Formats: sequence, C-alpha cells, structure tokens
Amino acid sequence: MASKAFHYQGNHKFCKTQKGYIVYPKALDIIWGNDKRFWKLPKYEKDGAELIQVNWLEVTGCIDDINIAKKTSYNIEFTMSLMADAFGWSDSPIYLMAKWGDNTQWRKVNLTSETNGKKMISKTIMITKGKGNNVDKIYFGLYEVWNKKWKGGLKIHSVNLIEI
Repeated sequence: MASKAFHYQGNHKFCKTQKGYIVYPKALDIIWGNDKRFWKLPKYEKDGAELIQVNWLEVTGCIDDINIAKKTSYNIEFTMSLMADAFGWSDSPIYLMAKWGDNTQWRKVNLTSETNGKKMISKTIMITKGKGNNVDKIYFGLYEVWNKKWKGGLKIHSVNLIEI
C-alpha cells in the first residue's frame, strides 16, 4: 500500500436525520484521495467526491459516539452517480460492506446497469447489531480492489443510514 500521504482521511462528521443519519463524502476515508490524478475531493461539506481514475477503489466511513443501542437494524445505502465519461465499470462490480460488532455484510452492485448522470441509490445492505467489540460503531465501505482494472467517472454524493 502506498504512503498514507496519498490517502484522504475524512473529518468523520455525520448528521442526524428524521430516519437515521447521513454522511457526506468529506467525512469519508478515501484511498488515493489526496492525489489529484485520481480524485476530486469535495470543497464544501455537502459536495460530492468525484473519482477521476483508480484501479483500487476503497472508500470507508463509520458512525460512532451516538446512541445506537436503542436500534438494532439499519439499511445502509450509498447515493452515487456515473458521469457521462465513466469508464471501466462493465467488468468491475463494486462491493458494499457494513459491519456492526461481529456482524459483517457484503453486497455486490453492478453500476453499468444504471443510467449515466442519473443519481442512484445502491442496493441496500441491512445490518443488524452484532455482539462483541465495537457495538457502538457502524462501519461501512465501498470497494473494488480485486480486478485491478482502471475505472473512473463515479461521483459519491452521500451515505445514508436508515433506521429499520
């Protein structure tokens, strides 16, 4: 893995909504995010993060220091869009991940079935509260690190955690 100087560490802020939480891209950790050849990072809190090109897609975040003990399930969804010049996604499904305590869920999503430039909400991952360590944090991520092909033209708008 490359030097941490090339990786963007988000501010880890999140907002409470009526039905859960919203996390904007400025709060997310983005591998290769500090290299302008690969990502255009958000200037303002609610701006999207634009993938220029990478062959290792890894975007992660978490919700912590909140009273999530009362709830036992959340749907987690990434709001994203493919830009008109998007490339490399036909052989590159992405994987959404959610982890709460000892419970980890993965979901495969094919972006090429979506319309260019249209906002989309990914298929939802439902996560239920697990046992063990870190039950006070919900981790989530967006990955495509396996096929090593270059891809670009993805814009991440937000991550939504919706109470079930």
